[in-house]
Amino acid sequence: MKRAYATGRKRGMTILELLVCTSLLATILLSVFAVIERDTHLARSTLGIAVAETKAQQMLRDIEAELADARGTNPIAQVTMGLGSGSTAELVVDSTLGFPDEGTLLLERGTANEERLSYNGLGGGGTRFLNLVRGLQCTQDATHATGVQLLWSGLAEPIALQTNPPAASWDGRALEATGPVFFRGDGTGFSYRVPVDPTGANPPNYLNDDDELRWGHDLGGPTEDAWACLYFVAKTSYDESATGDDLNRDGDTNDVFDIGQIRRRIWNTVDPAAQSRELGLGPSNVMQERCNWGGDLDGDGFDDPLFLWDREARRLHVRLFILGRTNADVPIVRQVQSLVFLRNEPEN
Repeated sequence: MKRAYATGRKRGMTILELLVCTSLLATILLSVFAVIERDTHLARSTLGIAVAETKAQQMLRDIEAELADARGTNPIAQVTMGLGSGSTAELVVDSTLGFPDEGTLLLERGTANEERLSYNGLGGGGTRFLNLVRGLQCTQDATHATGVQLLWSGLAEPIALQTNPPAASWDGRALEATGPVFFRGDGTGFSYRVPVDPTGANPPNYLNDDDELRWGHDLGGPTEDAWACLYFVAKTSYDESATGDDLNRDGDTNDVFDIGQIRRRIWNTVDPAAQSRELGLGPSNVMQERCNWGGDLDGDGFDDPLFLWDREARRLHVRLFILGRTNADVPIVRQVQSLVFLRNEPEN
């Protein structure tokens, strides 16, 4: 008997069909990889923002611990020898006490002669700022007469008159728990001392023979000659026009921001030659608007100084605006803040 054989036979895939299948598979794989990459980028970006916020919160806790027993001051001085335009050798004042051994000064604020200048040394028995750099932060080199007032640019303090103050008497208006507060200064720093026992006894005895607290800081050992400050140092910049992002929500994309770090500096007020100490306290992503340090950073109509020191209430308000990144490399701003109540009476 003859067996019947099938006349057809199993066909293989044609080249065209193979190409179509391969293309479909490639498309599916590329889609999967795109989703994975997107999710990974988002996860990393979100993690980066979370880490930045966590570090900023940790920095605030460190600041609170540092200032728990501190005594604050508002560095203000008067020019005792006129400073000519272009002069860079020194600026002579009545006292440099409370001013860091290097930093930025604000002279004749609120006037046509307003100028910010930097210095990198103290001298003359506590009466001279040395090695000046003139006309900083969008101000012009100017002539300053004897008797005019200057501030450490880190200072921000409420002014005495809070009801309809003259425009020249204040630099900003912050929103505090008690309501709007007019203040003067840039608010990028805070100068202070803490109780010390210069004898190094264990346990320490912070009282002198008159049962008064001894003030200073640790500069290679506890000493009454040391002073400390927290202050903002710009590291990089961010230009809104480069990305079209309105970081401070003011309705335009024309602003430039200095991005930097909060640092702590300790120096010797008696011996200018003594080595100072400096330490970064957190990530380098703190924002300040260029040429408007201490200005409004969240579009609520109120200014946002980093440090606002109310001497009468013994209250220091710390505000930090942190710049991070989200998915698609979009910038995002987070705010962390704290109120620190200093335990001791502040200095005059």
